[in-house]
Amino acid sequence: MTKRLLFSFLLLFSVFLSAQDNSVELRDGANALVSSHNSLQAAYNAIPSPMTQGYSIVIQASYTGANETLPISFTQKDGASASQKIQVYPAAGVTMVTVGGTPTNTPSWQLDGADFVFINGNAGNGPGGSVINMTIQNLSSSGSNSSALRYLNGATNNVVVNCKFVSNTQLTAGPRTVEFQLSASNPEGNSDNVFEYNEVFGGRSAIGIAGTAANPNKNIAVRHNKIYDFGFAGIWVLSGTNSFDISYNEIYQTQFYTSAHSGLNIAIVLGTNKVAYNRIYNLANTATSTVRGITVSSSSNGGTLQIYNNMISLPLDNGTKTSIYGVQLAGTGDYTAELFYNTIYIGGLHTGGTAGNIISAGFVKSNTGDTSSFSAKNNLIINRRTGGTSGTFHTASFISSTTAGVLDVDFNIYYGSDSAALHAGWGGFVYNSISQYRDSAAPHEQNSGFVNASFVDSLDLHLAGSSVGDLNLAGTPIAWITDDYDGNTRSGSKPYVGADEGLVPLPVELASFSANVSDNNVVLTWTTVTELNSKSFVIERMALGGSWLAAGEVSAAGFSTEIRTYSFTDRSVPAGAYSYRLKTVDFDGSYKFSPVVEVSLGVPTEFAVSQNYPNPFNPATTVDFQLPADARVTMELYTVTGEKAATLLNGELSAGYHKLMIDAASLRLTSGIYIYRFTAVSSDGKEFRQIRKMTLLK
Repeated sequence: MTKRLLFSFLLLFSVFLSAQDNSVELRDGANALVSSHNSLQAAYNAIPSPMTQGYSIVIQASYTGANETLPISFTQKDGASASQKIQVYPAAGVTMVTVGGTPTNTPSWQLDGADFVFINGNAGNGPGGSVINMTIQNLSSSGSNSSALRYLNGATNNVVVNCKFVSNTQLTAGPRTVEFQLSASNPEGNSDNVFEYNEVFGGRSAIGIAGTAANPNKNIAVRHNKIYDFGFAGIWVLSGTNSFDISYNEIYQTQFYTSAHSGLNIAIVLGTNKVAYNRIYNLANTATSTVRGITVSSSSNGGTLQIYNNMISLPLDNGTKTSIYGVQLAGTGDYTAELFYNTIYIGGLHTGGTAGNIISAGFVKSNTGDTSSFSAKNNLIINRRTGGTSGTFHTASFISSTTAGVLDVDFNIYYGSDSAALHAGWGGFVYNSISQYRDSAAPHEQNSGFVNASFVDSLDLHLAGSSVGDLNLAGTPIAWITDDYDGNTRSGSKPYVGADEGLVPLPVELASFSANVSDNNVVLTWTTVTELNSKSFVIERMALGGSWLAAGEVSAAGFSTEIRTYSFTDRSVPAGAYSYRLKTVDFDGSYKFSPVVEVSLGVPTEFAVSQNYPNPFNPATTVDFQLPADARVTMELYTVTGEKAATLLNGELSAGYHKLMIDAASLRLTSGIYIYRFTAVSSDGKEFRQIRKMTLLK
């Protein structure tokens, strides 16, 4: 019996070892099996250097990692390139494989100088954004270097997609779940790496970027990732980093820790850096500390940081806190910051804070760099947070440092809804009056406003309710930003402020409306920048002391986001002073009036009579004439044989512009050529005569 049990155990053990021995396959560029291995490390080591083709490391369902010695270390392979890359992925049909364990103060997996490695956590090597079938973890409870994945020593041109990264959350010195580390001796830095469509959980920082100043990490793209439940920062850009792209990420909390908190913490700005299309929300901690959606504290000089099309929502109460800011630009560095089209919402009930301080704000600019450059346009910032120590303040925006650097701030919408309604601050003062704020900020903020806005809810910051189509939320075009948070095209003439270009374009807005006089005609011209559901423009005229009367109508475009120009001529207007306005009528019957323009038509300086128009005519034609003074006017119609056909006009008329319509039917005229004779005799005896021909064709 004992022998049979022993035999069974040995058989099972043999099967287990055999399964591990073949748990990782190495395949060549034609997907032919090269060799089978018991670990990722062994498969990687089997790849020749220099490489003459690409290779794939395929993880089988039997893989447990039992034979790995951590860290798994992928070093440089000569010959690796974009066409000869090394791919690592679970085999088709694998539900989930787990790589790593609990190594203390060392990563589970590291790319140590490796180039052109493509790690794809999707079974079967699907595209970015596919199902995640691989977890890479380090569950050590100590050690600042206990990362799940680390890049170091010049790891370049690597792509990591569709993986879940997990580490314990530590609140002091680390770890960082995913870390772009030092490149002490390799001048390439850990550069040109793409990290996207991953899920990153835990760590003091979920993703940390900390290179060397001599060999910086350049062109790192962190995109389309879900990053959550970190202890200090979702993404922490510490040092030695040049030109990063952090976009389309979702950064949030479901668990809260005893540490200051920020979704994105940037301590260096070198090169051109992009922070865009990110959604940051529900950040909190259990300490008496700070919460920041994005915080920048760079002391570096010369870089550019573009922050645009982000949605940041911090609606939680958070307990006792020093301060809560959506975006904070601090530090002493002389860099360029561009803050465009962001939607920031602050909510909740505040406890604590120091009297005299701004304890919550959607945006704070306190950078003191003497030659820094700061531009903020088309941002929608709403702060509905209340409470806190007596004498503290809540505001949407606070630009405290107004004399340092170059400022370009305008076309922003702010709203603060605490009891003091302090909407925005400038240079040490906060304001609830837009006129006072504009006076303080001049020449900046002259097109900014204090306007409330409605969102889907406190976490979904897409516009809703009356904010959709609200012209108060109109911004100004920024040529290089052509879409919104969702990829919808922005209006080229009148975009919405904030990250959401409302699905309903802004309604008709006049860019200009003017009136000019030509003889006794008034020529009206107007331009629209946007139109929504617009049916027509009714032109209304009012004489001095009179009432509004319709003078004509022009069809509208209905729907347009392009600049359109319209005109209308009000003909033969009597001398005098007039006001004109446009009545914009929508298809649903609603309407609104334009501003009023005024014109004055003087008395003509001489007698004149026009050629009839149209000519030839049938059945009617019109003759215009002008009188420089009151006069007795006669107009008679004759045939070409000299026979009088009709007296068209005989009476006293006032000075000014006049017109006479001739109707052939009522006068019983037959086809032919006629002569009309015009005579005007003024009260002082001056006489004017004019003879013209007209032709009637029936």
